[in-house]
Amino acid sequence: MRSFLFLFSWFLAASFQAQRIYCDAINAQIQTLGAFPFGVASGDPTPSSFILVTQLNPFRVTGEATVRCEVSSNRSFLPLLKEFNFVPLAADGYAVKTEVQGLEENKTYYYRFIYGKDTSLLGKAKTTCLNCSSLKMAVVSCSNYEWGYFNAYRRIANMDDIDLVVHLGDYIYEHAPGGYGNKDLPRKHIPDHEIVSMEDYRSRYANYRLDPDLQALHAAHSFITIWDDHEIANDAYKEGAQNHQPEDGDWEERKKNAQKVYFEWLPLKENPSKSIQRKFEFGNLASMYMMDERLEARTQQGKGENDSLRAMLGKSQRDWFLHEMLSDKQKVWKIWANQVIFSEVNPPAAVVKASKSKLNTDMWDGYAVERNTLMDYWVQHEIKDIVIITGDAHVSMGMNLQHQGKKLGIEWVTPSITSANLNERISTFKAHVVENMFRKKRLNPQLKHVDLCNHGFMLVELNEKEAKNTWYYEKTILKPSTKKKKSKTLRWTKDK
Repeated sequence: MRSFLFLFSWFLAASFQAQRIYCDAINAQIQTLGAFPFGVASGDPTPSSFILVTQLNPFRVTGEATVRCEVSSNRSFLPLLKEFNFVPLAADGYAVKTEVQGLEENKTYYYRFIYGKDTSLLGKAKTTCLNCSSLKMAVVSCSNYEWGYFNAYRRIANMDDIDLVVHLGDYIYEHAPGGYGNKDLPRKHIPDHEIVSMEDYRSRYANYRLDPDLQALHAAHSFITIWDDHEIANDAYKEGAQNHQPEDGDWEERKKNAQKVYFEWLPLKENPSKSIQRKFEFGNLASMYMMDERLEARTQQGKGENDSLRAMLGKSQRDWFLHEMLSDKQKVWKIWANQVIFSEVNPPAAVVKASKSKLNTDMWDGYAVERNTLMDYWVQHEIKDIVIITGDAHVSMGMNLQHQGKKLGIEWVTPSITSANLNERISTFKAHVVENMFRKKRLNPQLKHVDLCNHGFMLVELNEKEAKNTWYYEKTILKPSTKKKKSKTLRWTKDK
């Protein structure tokens, strides 16, 4: 009897711990699983370091849990290069996170986490190069669990020759089940309501990271990430969001919950302010700039008008960005990992009539004064060969970037992994008609590619002479599939 009571009390304690981290639906899925049910992840690579992260299953925690992390240059882990021990805390969702330093540049490493008799998935992480002649990166965005299967993630996971993955945001979606998704699919959001609390956000990330395709992608490649709005709430800005109502409670508390949990789950370097602003350098070939276009300084979206007080980046980020770009002027490429479409794209008259607006004010069109400030600076200081990679829009677009008659570079917009395209709102025939309207040169002479119907990702390849982007498209997202559709490639030759 004493043995039974001991086991029963342990189970209640473990269940209580788990419910403090995740909702009941996630607890039901993981309580019989091993110590690392959500896989592993690496990110924020430099020539000598990267970040590793995993989450310990609360149901496996006994006493003061000590998790070991091992790093090696061989799959056999012989010899063992680095070893770390951690005591993850319930207050941090039992996240295990570390920065591995003192590594060789441009090299692949293997890592794993161990707790008791349980060993995590094998992960691969790659450092960046000091003297780069090329860079190859997959670019992704907008992965709504309820809209379909993450087939594009699996395809990237199977690519052996890429350097890293750049995720431009909308890694999760905050909606309640059925609120924004394909109701005919069995993939449903957990928890069963719009996420607001710390437990809610942790449960939603757990929901996504139980997906085998996303687990495979994180295990295969290092990530560099930024958030957009759905990691917090739809159309978020500094002081609120379209999808935050008074009944959702305090906005600042919700925002802090979302930021904390994002840093628990995503492999980016910790900092006290939970800032995602940072820069990555790839020798003299390129620098890549990451900024917060949602929570740091964005003012509320307008209703069609523009004024000098409306900001996307805000003065602090904008000054940092322009200073860094000027200091990198002699680098071959300046890459901006950007959340929402920067270029001015003119909608056809039929689209304006249907939407009753000429501007999508959540994009840079709604912040045109600040956009012109950036481009004026680039022209004034002769900063060019800019490569803007953009997410958010659920479309593929390729635009030449020009200002005051000067060629500045290009903007490439990645399609969604699953989130709804235009042909999931109207018929495919009508969507193709709209595509052809956008392509008219008198309307959008800068537009070199537009696709409003396909899901997938971009593969961006840079060398000292050329920037190349290939849009890869999936045959279907309605079931697990490895079938792919015809892709599209655009090139930009360095302006000498």
